[in-house]
Amino acid sequence: MASGGEAGPISDNPALGGRSLTSCLLNPVQALSAPLLPKMDYLRDNPVGLGVSDTELQKILIDERMRCEHHKTNYQTLKAEHTRLQDEYTKAQHDLKRMLAEKQSVQDKFQLLLAELRGEMLDKTRELEELKMQVITPQKLEILRGQIQQELEVPMRERFSRLDEEVEKYRSDYNKLRYDYTFLKSEFEHQKEAHMCILEENKIRYESEVYLDLPE
Repeated sequence: MASGGEAGPISDNPALGGRSLTSCLLNPVQALSAPLLPKMDYLRDNPVGLGVSDTELQKILIDERMRCEHHKTNYQTLKAEHTRLQDEYTKAQHDLKRMLAEKQSVQDKFQLLLAELRGEMLDKTRELEELKMQVITPQKLEILRGQIQQELEVPMRERFSRLDEEVEKYRSDYNKLRYDYTFLKSEFEHQKEAHMCILEENKIRYESEVYLDLPE
């Protein structure tokens, strides 16, 4: 058992028979299905005073206490893994909120810029209407229209192109983060169910061991 309350790798825990952490979490019942009290069965069949010496009884009790320590180590390791998954889940939620806020900020800037460009377009349109009221030749009018169109369309297209690129980038980041969030949430729920199942198994086995350890 590791010092300082930290558990070693689950795969080294005899209570799990060398299984990996993933295997134990995905198959908690199978991971803890090995007999926990083989010697207690012998003790039940051979009560004290009918063939079991005090030395043998002490050895059996020591072995069972060691098994309890192994289960405790396993519990601490699973608890640490559960805490890690909770932290990752919380981080993913915060990242998602941040991305949503950034996306909203970009959309707000886009709307402001769009309103500004529309205002500029209205101003230019009014200027054009005023020019139409003046006596000018069709050739000059056509030239003026081309100049105004050039002044408006080229910068506007460039701005919209940059905004489209930014929106696409944030959309891609948002979709990726949302996928990671969904995956972590699913993994968290799965690990939580497995963790609760293992805790319940440990509780039942520990209560059985304590009950059998009590002197008759």
